[in-house]
Amino acid sequence: MRFIAFQDVFRDYTIFSTNEVEKVFPGFDRKVLVAWQKKGYIQKIRNNWYRFAKRPLHDEDLFFIANKIYHPSYVSLESAFSYYQFIPEGVFRTTSISTLKTTHFDTPAGYFQYRNMKPSLFWGYRLIRQRENPLSGWHKIASAEKAVIDFLYLNPQYEEEADFEGLRFNWEAFSTRVDLEKMGRYLKYIQSPALSNRMKNFLNVFHAQP
Repeated sequence: MRFIAFQDVFRDYTIFSTNEVEKVFPGFDRKVLVAWQKKGYIQKIRNNWYRFAKRPLHDEDLFFIANKIYHPSYVSLESAFSYYQFIPEGVFRTTSISTLKTTHFDTPAGYFQYRNMKPSLFWGYRLIRQRENPLSGWHKIASAEKAVIDFLYLNPQYEEEADFEGLRFNWEAFSTRVDLEKMGRYLKYIQSPALSNRMKNFLNVFHAQP
């Protein structure tokens, strides 16, 4: 198998799997992938997932990769906060929610972190088409409302108003992107008094903004 012929087939893929390769090239020898890694043509991301080493990576590519290498999952928490411009600083890892165990992967494409969420709370995400490479498909990211709920649910150390005042939250972005009625419906569905109390204190800080 010549690399150029292989690349012509998969050039539009943000990430590709050995299963996808074998569907296109039945009988493909996986040892070829090892050889191409050594030559710097491709990078192994995790298990049977690979990417072209020279292909530029955008934030949405990292979200797409995060969805693929640990499934089911959707991007949330700090990465979603950055996406919605809720926090001023950049995020140097891609954070996701999964029904699988909490874990992380340090890969050539970046650092991917996953927090476990029980299946009954695995909802509230959006499907976003890849802008840079629409042929790659879609990635899943929490809605603005669910990203906040996920964060409060998994970080009970943020409880009092003083805790939220120290988050350096962009409240202007929050006010334009979050539907408070929808968030209220989400909280009612979850039925967690502790979470509702943390959200009350969080929103008190929001409403106190000038």
